Amino acid sequence: MMKRKALLTLMAASMLTIGGGTLIHAAFDENLNMYTLDAVVVEADKTKNKFGDTITEQSYYRTGGDVKVITREEIEKRHYTDATEAIKRIPGVTFTNAGYRGGEYGYNAYNNSMAINGDTHVIVLVDGRRVDNQASTRFGKSNASGGRTAVDLNQVISMEDVEKIEVIKGPGASIYGADATGGVINFITRKGGDETTGAIDLSTGSWNKHVYNVSLSGALGDNKSTHYFLSASRQMAGNSKYHDNITNADYAYEGTAYKEDGVTARLDKDFSDTQNLKIWYNHQNGKDGYPITARMQQYWTQADWDRIIERTTRPGGFGNTDNPGYRNLFSLDALSGSYNAYRTNDLDVSYTFNKDNGMESFVRVYRQSHNYWGLDTYPDWIDADGNYVPFPGGPKWDAFIKQWKKDNPEFVGKWYHEDNRGIQLQYGKSVGIHDILGSVTFDKSKVDTRRWNRKTKTWTTTQVKRNSVLGFVQDKIHINDRWDFTPALRYSHYSTFDNVNDSGTTSVENSSSSNLTPTINTEYAFNDSLSAYLGWTKIYRPIKANDYGVSTPNGGKLEDEKGNVWTFGVSKDFGENTTFAVHYDWTDMSNAVTYYSVYNQQKQDFESKAVNAKETKKSFNMTLDHQFNDKWSLSLAYTRLDDKYEAKDGMTFDPDISLKDTSNVNTMINALRPANHYTANLSYQSGKWYTGLLANWYTGMNTTAFTTRRALVLDWNLNYDWTKELTTYVTITNLTNEGYENAYSEYNGIGAAPQPGRAFMVGARYKF
Repeated sequence: MMKRKALLTLMAASMLTIGGGTLIHAAFDENLNMYTLDAVVVEADKTKNKFGDTITEQSYYRTGGDVKVITREEIEKRHYTDATEAIKRIPGVTFTNAGYRGGEYGYNAYNNSMAINGDTHVIVLVDGRRVDNQASTRFGKSNASGGRTAVDLNQVISMEDVEKIEVIKGPGASIYGADATGGVINFITRKGGDETTGAIDLSTGSWNKHVYNVSLSGALGDNKSTHYFLSASRQMAGNSKYHDNITNADYAYEGTAYKEDGVTARLDKDFSDTQNLKIWYNHQNGKDGYPITARMQQYWTQADWDRIIERTTRPGGFGNTDNPGYRNLFSLDALSGSYNAYRTNDLDVSYTFNKDNGMESFVRVYRQSHNYWGLDTYPDWIDADGNYVPFPGGPKWDAFIKQWKKDNPEFVGKWYHEDNRGIQLQYGKSVGIHDILGSVTFDKSKVDTRRWNRKTKTWTTTQVKRNSVLGFVQDKIHINDRWDFTPALRYSHYSTFDNVNDSGTTSVENSSSSNLTPTINTEYAFNDSLSAYLGWTKIYRPIKANDYGVSTPNGGKLEDEKGNVWTFGVSKDFGENTTFAVHYDWTDMSNAVTYYSVYNQQKQDFESKAVNAKETKKSFNMTLDHQFNDKWSLSLAYTRLDDKYEAKDGMTFDPDISLKDTSNVNTMINALRPANHYTANLSYQSGKWYTGLLANWYTGMNTTAFTTRRALVLDWNLNYDWTKELTTYVTITNLTNEGYENAYSEYNGIGAAPQPGRAFMVGARYKF
């Protein structure tokens, strides 16, 4: 179908950064208490180490690095309703289409794909466990640069279940894989305390959005050695609205309505200070709309509707450039009731048998069972009698779609089951000045696919399987009180991708691969107020399952990505109330994969192509944190990124790149993101009142891809504590109703992926 061809060419190489927060030090974030840079860490504090690094749940995995921690206190103060809402405030973290649900399986451009400092190879964890599936075909070639992460954050965990979120930028956490060069996002789940407590959080607001959360936690037994945490959540909303810069008006974005539920249970048994058992179960399910693109409103008329269909059915009639308003045809998805749904069940059981100098030794078993399905009720643009589909709206459309649904009864057109299970063993031992840590993980992944054939009325099935063994060993050497040196070595083995079809035959798509990737990190404290870190990582990133079906312009196959990443950072405290920090990453890839969209003259249509290329990527960000007094605090941040691709020897890029005013891949990629991103995070707290204002300013946006050169987005919240138990609040996102986008496809034209406009929520949280 024409629509499917369009989707395959969708370019999402750009992602707007929506952030705020701090760099190495988190000293003045509203969620942390004030502290000073003492050489010795006070055990009760645990917000930083002697180098001034923010201490994370698994700090022994890294040395230095650009780290941000979002705590439970901040989550409740800012009232984040989902993961992307919380993480988008961090400098350098970027999303595609954050704020919208839905997205057909395999088309990541409509999901919450992400990057850290421009690198889309981001690993998502829950309590230190990777949550991606190595055999998944969900995220792949359909999305140029946003398809590497392979996780939709909003489907991982409910915010009610999160104790804190740790974001580690760059390669400083190589324990999680040489493919984690962008960084790591680690969700730490909530654990029950000694006392029985609970909370009910209810809110409602714009676009019929409602959020319901309830949680209960406590301890069992006379010695309270058994702790439990239980939660249930529901979130739903109607179609969101956005501001269109082209027409300077507000419109509804059809297909963005959703309803999602979640249930979590965690049980912890403490046998001693060094031994405990954890059992964690999480269930998520949702039914989301189908927001393909927003309409091109200036062409939303009866006359244009007929013109678009007539032009589309002629050769070369695809795409917005040759057929303005073409994407309006995609509105039929939302208007006729198409949807996507998911159901996930995750189980994680871990037994910690020793702790030594902060290092945990444990064995973990896990299973992830994820189901995705959907219904596409999209009618053809011309019926069997040769008539055009009626213009949506009015009695003719109502009668048509009613009859069409009667003639085409609902069925699940596609069904996917992602399953992966594994076991991990980790052991840590402190010997003199050496903290030695090693781990090995065996993961068995598979994806089952069922597709309905309309003509034959039958199902076709396919199964993709892949096993992996991931090993890691490091030695954190404490050379002296001011200097740590950490060499590490990671082993990665991936089996072949095995495809099993209906005939029972198995085909090997590629050969198995094994690789050793070293890492070296060091950190030095010049004095109690100045510290720096330096790191190098060898990169090995296996290509995804969908990549194996891609042919390069030279007719070859894509190869695994290889290269090097260097990272450097420095932080300086100016007195007790001011911290300044700088972070720099330099990525040098000898074998990077880049996707791009080109126009095929013979086919008279756009198509997605890819190539292994040389890549040089430079990212830079800096932050300034200042505490004015016990009431006011301010965080400022600046982020910039530049990418450069060069064709490898014997290879060439396709000269016909989709952006008409560009001549190469480099221009295309860098034009599809804002050149500069500034953030300011101001907070005030006094007595029963708390308020926070987050400002994000994007500049240097290319108007070939976006409707504006710059955008200022303001988010504000206000809390009032009536009692220790009861808090009421109001939040307003996009306070000025700014119109802006974070993705572009020439096929669909600028403005096809608008971000949500101004929205408010009012709510109350009661603790008992």
